[in-house]
Amino acid sequence: MHIGVCLPNYGRAASPEAIREVALAAEALGFDSVWTTDHILVPQAHLEPYGRIFETWTTLAYVAAITQRVRLGTSILLLALRHPVLVAKQAATLDQLSGGRLILGVGAGWLAQEFEHLGVPFRRRIRLLEEGLALMRALWADPRPRFEGRFFRITDAVFEPLPAQPGGPPVWIGGNTEAAVRRAARLGDGWHPVGLDPETLRERVERLRAWANGRPVTVICRMYVALDAALPPVYTSPTGERRMRLTGSPEQVAAGLRSLRAAGADGVVLTFEAPSAEAQVAQMRRLAALLPDLRA
Repeated sequence: MHIGVCLPNYGRAASPEAIREVALAAEALGFDSVWTTDHILVPQAHLEPYGRIFETWTTLAYVAAITQRVRLGTSILLLALRHPVLVAKQAATLDQLSGGRLILGVGAGWLAQEFEHLGVPFRRRIRLLEEGLALMRALWADPRPRFEGRFFRITDAVFEPLPAQPGGPPVWIGGNTEAAVRRAARLGDGWHPVGLDPETLRERVERLRAWANGRPVTVICRMYVALDAALPPVYTSPTGERRMRLTGSPEQVAAGLRSLRAAGADGVVLTFEAPSAEAQVAQMRRLAALLPDLRA
């Protein structure tokens, strides 16, 4: 079971020191991956938690330089807010510099005003995402690429270096909706939902497998974790979705992770609800003792 950790690159406690401390602890404690959260310019209504946020690619480049083993991921990158050629170049560069450790999680996005701030039509975000993915894969596959789409056209170009991973880093499609599941089945190497309970996850994994038609698609859930906290196990997302968090003792959290694995998850990316990097690392240490049993 793949078990990753979200870095504190956003929120009041986000700092270079916090990012470094959590990244190094994740590597030392045996976690499989570390992940950034992505926003660029949110409205003031979303000051908490996304007003203070360290940019994804710069953060991952910093973390790549201070780690050796952990995979490096985006959970998730809002692809339609960026030109896909630039993202493809950033991803290829980071994959080369890290020795092939990148996992690229991408999603459509949900905050319309953020798209307005970047001058991107919110209603076009799905088409931009899907064509952008196709263009990026074309760039990663051929140093002399050609591409003809609705929004993007490449006829005479050189794209080097290619990513260290042949064909490019694995692409995980984020989102909980049926449309996101279909998109992952068609276009992704993985599906990356957030906060699904085991019953809902099992239903959607069954649909994913049917729509993928035999093509392997990894399922990695992002889950919020609060060890020994009084937080309720159910919460509401900014988009009004009912979601589940893992709470209680390390053994109770581990039991929740096993339930997700039984429902079809190949792994999880954990967001620790902690007030500081020190508190997050303390929770990570307690859960790390159970990693061998979770992977058995």
